[in-house]
Order: sequence, then C-alpha cells, then structure tokens
Amino acid sequence: MNLYDEQASINHVKSLGFTRHAASDGETKTINYIRKELDKENLDVRIESFEWTKTSTKFRKVIFLWLFIVILSSEISLLYPTFTWLILPLDGLFFLVLILGGKYAFDHSRIIFVGKKRESKNIITTIKAKELYPKRPLILFSAHHDSVSSNLPFKVMKPLYISMLFLLISSLLINLVLAIWSIVVLFTAIQIDIIYLSIRNISLIIGIILLTEIFITFFSKKTNQSIGSIDNASGVAILLELAKLINKNPLEKTDVIFLWCGAEEMGLWGSKQYCSKHFEELDSDYDLNKSYNINVDMVGTYIGLIDETGLLKKKKLNQNLNDVLKASDTKQKILSESPKMALGAGSDHSIFHKFTKKAEKHGFQISCFLSNKDSKYIHSKKDIPELCSVENLNGCIDICYNAIKSLDLRVE
Repeated sequence: MNLYDEQASINHVKSLGFTRHAASDGETKTINYIRKELDKENLDVRIESFEWTKTSTKFRKVIFLWLFIVILSSEISLLYPTFTWLILPLDGLFFLVLILGGKYAFDHSRIIFVGKKRESKNIITTIKAKELYPKRPLILFSAHHDSVSSNLPFKVMKPLYISMLFLLISSLLINLVLAIWSIVVLFTAIQIDIIYLSIRNISLIIGIILLTEIFITFFSKKTNQSIGSIDNASGVAILLELAKLINKNPLEKTDVIFLWCGAEEMGLWGSKQYCSKHFEELDSDYDLNKSYNINVDMVGTYIGLIDETGLLKKKKLNQNLNDVLKASDTKQKILSESPKMALGAGSDHSIFHKFTKKAEKHGFQISCFLSNKDSKYIHSKKDIPELCSVENLNGCIDICYNAIKSLDLRVE
C-alpha cells in the first residue's frame, strides 16, 4: 500500500512551471500554491516576510573589481623589470583586503544590507511529536522556492570560475618568482636575461586572459528567465509530500519543521533571516545537539547527496546523518557528491551550520541533497519539468521518510 500519491511530486513540479524570481509576482504565486497545498492537510502554516538586498552580488563585484585592479597593476609592473618587485607588497595588500573583507562580507551569521531593500517570504509549518517532552530533538527540512537565471548560465560560469582560479594561482606563483628575481637584480650582478623575459611574457599572457575572464564575470547578472524545475521546484515538491506524509504519521519523540526559503538565489537570505529570527527560540525549545537539518536543493536526473565539505582540506559533512540516509536508500539511488563540483555555489544547509557552529552546538548535523551534475541545466531555460524524474523525486521522499523514522527510534 502506497503511503502517498506517487504522481503528486511531479505534478507539483509541473504546477510550478513558471519563473519564481525573489520579490516577483511568480514568488507570490508560489507562496499561494504552497500554502494551498498545506491548507488541504489542515497544517498550521506561518508565512514570514523578510527584507533582503543584493549584498552578495555587490560584494562579489567589488572583489572582482579589486582583483582586476591588482592583476592590471601587476601587468604594468611586469613591463618594467626594475620595478617588478612592487608585485610583492601589492599581492600582500591583495590578500589582506581579500581575507579581511571576505570574512566580513560572507559571514552568513550576519545580516548586512547593501543597496535597495526588497521583500520575500518564508513558509513554515511544524509537526509536533506524539510525546511532547521538554528539549526534544528536531528535524528541520529546508528547500528554497525561488528560481533564477543568468545571462551566463551555470554551465558557463562553473568552468569560468575554475579557469580563473587556475590562472590566478599560476599568475601569483610566476609573479612571485619574477618579483624575487627583480630584487636580486637590484643588489647583485645578476642581470635580466632572455629566460627572465620569456617567463615574464608567459605571465603577461596569463594576466591578459585572466583580466578578460574577470571582465566577463564582472558583467554577469541574474535574470528571471528560468522556471527552475530541478533548482528548486524539486525540493519544494519533496517537502510538500513529506509534510503531508508526516502529518498523517507524526514521529514519536521528534518534532519536524518544514521551511520553504525565499531569496536563496540572492544570497541565502531566507534561511539566514529565519535563523536570525528563530535560532535562540529553537535553542531554547529543542536539544540542538541531537537535531538535524536536511536540505533538499536539487533532485533532477538523479539523487545526489553531498558527502564532504572543503575544497582543499576535506572532511565529512556530518557525523552519521548521511550514513542513516544511505541506509534508508533501499533502491540504491543515491550518488555521493563532492563539493568541488559546486565551486562558487552555496545552499541553505550552510546557514544552519554557521549558526549552530557559532552557538557551539557541535552535535547538530546537516545534510544536502544536490544533483551537481545537473548544473549544466540550471539557471537557464533548460531547467524544465521533463528533467525531473518522478522516480527520483519519490525516491528522495522515501529515503527521507525512512531515515527520520530511524532517527526517531534512536531517541532515548
């Protein structure tokens, strides 16, 4: 006997087949759709408005502008070998500004408004456990309901970011050698020779390519042309069906909160504002050291689950939550994902990680369903319902439902 309508998830994806940019009419239509579906189940629905700005976009442009200035200055210094040593203090200043500015700008536990304020909404529903005892565990499901497109689709931006990173590292290393060589020339009998000039010319070419890529990236902008079926009508659909399922079959000892986040594509604003407003309340009501966030960001042509975090020094995303999810995958549909495939991307689970880490709730675990290989479709008109497999959508529902039942049984 099926616990839910197996066509419902894909029908949700099809029903959300319109553009849903934050603060647009499409977002309002989406909010009304989710609320209507939850009202059918007599669930208590809260809709919370919040303000957001294009802070992350503006900070990103400032970083690219600063990088452009530094690389251009280095290129000019390379043309004058006796002054090439100036690259050393220039690079030092570059890293100092980047580290200090980046630490402030991309601290997701801060609410920073830069530019015109706009309004979006989060949708929240809570299904309480059968046993209402104090400081019980919590499972919080999250998925963003907005969509976005770009004049440069993600399939273009990802290799561009990778290329820029490679060229930047190459340029810095080569210029470091040339700068030291320039200093040695000033104080010894060593001269600028053909080898130096050959290496210098290679660095100049790398710099010109890098400047071109930075220029292109600087003028990329977000638009409202994608209906975002994989990213992230799939997550909206999965959470809707899970909420209906758990409402009929509440957990014994664990509360479940469902959060549909707004303005995720504009800088993770929905989850950030939710945590900013409710984290102390959650910490007071629940044992966060025994709680979980399961974020569903993209389920398309397959079911991907991020296993590791970190690009250079990798570590497991969570202690054992992924193990429980995989053990609940009776049809062996999950594919493990590496975060390096999502270079330049972010998702709502990172916000919950930031807030719980800051509060020293080290037992709180996060996970994220994300089909990174589908990034070639997202943020473009190619992200359509036909790419969302009903088997994968339902597979994710089954995995999550079985996993949280298992987690609930472990509560003492």
